[in-house]
Amino acid sequence: MRPVLNRWVRGYLAHFPVTEGKKALLRLTRRLITPAEAQQTTRTRHGFSLQLNLDNPEHQRIYFYGEHDERYETALLKAIVRPGMTCWDIGANIGYYSCLLALAVGSAGRVIAFEPARETRARLAHNVALNNLGNVEVVPCAVGAAEGVARIHYREAGLFEGTASLHELQGQAESEEVPLASVDSLVERFGAPDFLKIDVEGAQLDVWRGGRAFFSSRHPLVMAELRDSTDPGVLAAIESIVRGYGYRIFSIRKGRRVTEAPRLAPGGPRNYMLAKSGTGEERLLLSLAA
Repeated sequence: MRPVLNRWVRGYLAHFPVTEGKKALLRLTRRLITPAEAQQTTRTRHGFSLQLNLDNPEHQRIYFYGEHDERYETALLKAIVRPGMTCWDIGANIGYYSCLLALAVGSAGRVIAFEPARETRARLAHNVALNNLGNVEVVPCAVGAAEGVARIHYREAGLFEGTASLHELQGQAESEEVPLASVDSLVERFGAPDFLKIDVEGAQLDVWRGGRAFFSSRHPLVMAELRDSTDPGVLAAIESIVRGYGYRIFSIRKGRRVTEAPRLAPGGPRNYMLAKSGTGEERLLLSLAA
C-alpha cells in the first residue's frame, strides 16, 4: 500500500498543475510515503535523474515534487538556454542545474560544473554519469577573486548542502581545503561561456571581482544569487560592480517572466537574471518582461 501511495502522491505533486492543497497533501502523507532509506534515486519532471539524500530538506523537495524549489528559475532557463551554448555552473552542488543545462544545450553544447566540496562533487559526478551526460565536465575547484586555496565549510559532508560556503557560518562544524580559481583564469583554461549560473553562498562579490577582464569585455547571460545575508554593505558592493560591468538586473517571475529590478535590497529575491545593455541577451530578456 505504501509504495502505491508514494507513487500516487509524488505523481500528483510533480505533474498536477493546480498548486492549492499540495503542501497540505504532502504534510498529511509525508510520514507514510518517505522511504526508510535516505539515499534515493529519482527522476525529475525535467527528464533527468538524481541520486539524493532525503536527510537533506532540499533533496526532499526534489524527491516529492520532481524539481528544485527554484521552479521559476528552472522554467526560465529551459526557455532561454539554446542548443550549442557553453554554460558554466559555478556552485554546481549535486548537479540539478548542470543536468538541466546539459539537456538544454544538447550534444553540440557544453557544461562546465564547478564544485569544490569532495563528497558533493562525487555525487555530482555520479549524477552526470547516471544521465549519460558526456557534455558535462566536472571541475574540482571553488571560484573566487584570485588563484590559490581556500577552506569550504559545511555542517555535514554527506548531506551535500547547498549552503556550503567559503565563509564560515554558525553550525558549520566541518570543512576542507579546496583549490581556488578566478573567472578570468578559468576563461583562459576552458574558453568563454555564453551563460553562467553563479550560486556561491556568500562569496558572490569575490566571483565578480575575479572576472573583471571577462565581464568587462564580454556579454554572457548570467543567472546569479546577488544577496548577502550577513553584511548589507556587501549587497551594495555587488550591485555596484555588476552594474559597473554594464549589466541590467532582472527579477525572475512566474511564467518564465522577468521584470527589471531598479535596485537590490535586503530581503529581495534570491536569484536574478543579468544581461548587458544593447546586446542580444538583453533583447531576449526584454522579450520575456512581465
